[in-house]
Amino acid sequence: MNEPHFIQMLILRELLFNPYSRFTDLNISGLTSDHFTYHVRTLTRKGYVRKERGKYILTAKGKEFSNQMNTDKVLIEKQPKVSVIVIVEKQIKGVNYFLAQTRLKEPFYSCRGFISGKVRFGETILRAARRELLEETGLIANLKFKFLLHEHVYSQKGNLLEDKLFHMVCASNPQGKLKDIKEGKNEWLSENQLLSSQKKFYDINDILKWLQKPPVNRIIEKSYIIKSF
Repeated sequence: MNEPHFIQMLILRELLFNPYSRFTDLNISGLTSDHFTYHVRTLTRKGYVRKERGKYILTAKGKEFSNQMNTDKVLIEKQPKVSVIVIVEKQIKGVNYFLAQTRLKEPFYSCRGFISGKVRFGETILRAARRELLEETGLIANLKFKFLLHEHVYSQKGNLLEDKLFHMVCASNPQGKLKDIKEGKNEWLSENQLLSSQKKFYDINDILKWLQKPPVNRIIEKSYIIKSF
């Protein structure tokens, strides 16, 4: 959902600290009754606030949403994206191959990399990896969590472009018929082919290195500066 109006955010913040508040107590901005009533009704209609015994409290939905708020700045805190990267391997005539996807959407249009996708609300890591692999390639495989990668991606001017948490999952014994999707073209590449790709994701070399020797604590944090996004 879009971030609520500033007045509505103030109401939500007030209810975080003062549940069971009266209508007049919530109107800390001193708005006219009609104007303030509109904002309270909007929050109620959207399921963030409810009235109980003449006072207002946050619903479970309202608590979950408001808990993301920076209460000093009265805005929703921007947080890292949480995703999985699925690294699929198989042997072809004694040579190890990786399943690579050429991305056909922005950002990073035409870059080669591994299968990836967002972890949905309520999903386990392996369930997200299994779903993404099937949706993007048509394959199923044996999955194993390897390590957590936290990336900060900067422009050459020093602007933070992306903050991402990747759960790295390895997939073996892939089964099924490989397919392409609108968002990407899939193909099997040897490690040399992948590394020599003219346009590949900025982290491919590091990921392949870390696969050979995963971190002891299973957490890696890495910053990258890229030319194009």
